[in-house]
Amino acid sequence: MPNQLLTPDNIASTAAALVGKGLGLAALLHRDLEADFSAGSGDTVKVRVPGAIAVQTKGIYDTTTPLVRGSISEQSIDVKLTTHAYDSVVLSEGDMDLEVADFAKQILLPQADAIVNYVERTVAATLKATPETELSYDPADPARVFTQIRRQLRDNGVPTTATLITAVGSGVMADLIDGPVGSSGTTFDADGKVRGFEVIESTRLAADEIVAFVPEAFALVVRAPAAPDGAPYSASVKSEGFALRHIRSYDPSLAVDTSLLSAFVGVQAMPLAVDNEDGTVTLKPNAGAVRVLTASA
Repeated sequence: MPNQLLTPDNIASTAAALVGKGLGLAALLHRDLEADFSAGSGDTVKVRVPGAIAVQTKGIYDTTTPLVRGSISEQSIDVKLTTHAYDSVVLSEGDMDLEVADFAKQILLPQADAIVNYVERTVAATLKATPETELSYDPADPARVFTQIRRQLRDNGVPTTATLITAVGSGVMADLIDGPVGSSGTTFDADGKVRGFEVIESTRLAADEIVAFVPEAFALVVRAPAAPDGAPYSASVKSEGFALRHIRSYDPSLAVDTSLLSAFVGVQAMPLAVDNEDGTVTLKPNAGAVRVLTASA
């Protein structure tokens, strides 16, 4: 069987796939903005908020009242790429000749894991920065707090068509698993959700922590830097929904190989755009997310 050639694109694609499959919290966020960050666009893009206009009425037999003319005013939200996340590994000739039997497994996988962990930590920190909402919590009937959270999101302006996601700590997940069933009550819906929320357990949250949100409440951008013209071995690719750049170089003055894996990363909370149905749209900070600490509830 012929050997698999380790071309730049092949290696970078492998690394991107490894990262994409390892995402947990990051996979839940809104990521449609990545295509807007292109060469020459700068480190900030403006997310367009569709304008609204109020409907007007007149009687069906009215022939004298002039039509009211309205106008549409759009707003925008700035999303910024802030960090160049990278992992650089130096490999001696002894490493490459005698120790490395599988480059993807021994070198790329640990590098990809490092970037996954950074993105996950950053996403978790952004979720945990959501202001706390005080709601009552009963560990013997944990699903009830999800009903309260659902109501809070609706009151904030989240539409009934929105996807509802909840990240929970290990303690909350344990309460849900041991929650009432059958005649005692229902914890999980028939589709495995809780009160319409898809529930994801995360050890990056506190054991008693709940962060419920719609995907649009947070924006995640992960973009591969361009492959530099001066690098003899480089590729910038996207795979499994994740973009990465890989550079491989050799330093003859030290007789060492270098493997550099990197990506531009930006994560931020987004305001919820609420159509007031009067021709105006209000941007409500943190309205698309609710955070509860059950220990203090």
